[in-house]
Amino acid sequence: MEARADFLHRPHLRLTIPHTLRSPLAAVGAASGLVGGIVLALPLLFWDWANGSHSALEYPMAVSGWLFGLNHFHQNGYVAWAIVVGALFLALYYVLNGLAFAAIADRVYRVRTLTGSLALGALWSFFSWMVFWYMLLPIARDGAPLRPTAAGLWVAPSWIWILGYTAFGLATGIAYWMLEHREAWASRRQPTGAAVAHS
Repeated sequence: MEARADFLHRPHLRLTIPHTLRSPLAAVGAASGLVGGIVLALPLLFWDWANGSHSALEYPMAVSGWLFGLNHFHQNGYVAWAIVVGALFLALYYVLNGLAFAAIADRVYRVRTLTGSLALGALWSFFSWMVFWYMLLPIARDGAPLRPTAAGLWVAPSWIWILGYTAFGLATGIAYWMLEHREAWASRRQPTGAAVAHS
């Protein structure tokens, strides 16, 4: 029994979490991606809400329709489970985008300024749009109902998607820069507070 206990306490058997998964960079990337995703969704939600032939929550519902079949999507109605499942898939998509953006910004280009974050965000918006529109969507149902197709079901016109993805990249870049520099802002404010306390 003692031999087994000794075997289990050997250093080579310790369960370790990879550094990238416990890194603050991963949290920054995930949060940046979610912020960018919310900004991406806003033009789509507003456009659908303003058009009587569309329902406001078509975007997440369309994701479920694209994944599981067009019968789960209603252009002028709501399917609760499809909206919830679609929103969860969108959140995962945004987080993965943010992680990739943060890794490129920190490890490849070593972005340290707001200008650099915005420039990379602009490039990221174009790259993300191309991957989403021309590589990801055609995998199933030719992109329906997320983009206009012969099926006649669609969430928004192409220009709304382009506007959304432009805002997505820029918002991801700004959120990344703000989250990366939050400690610097806190340290700048601290001496001011300390000086007020002493006076």
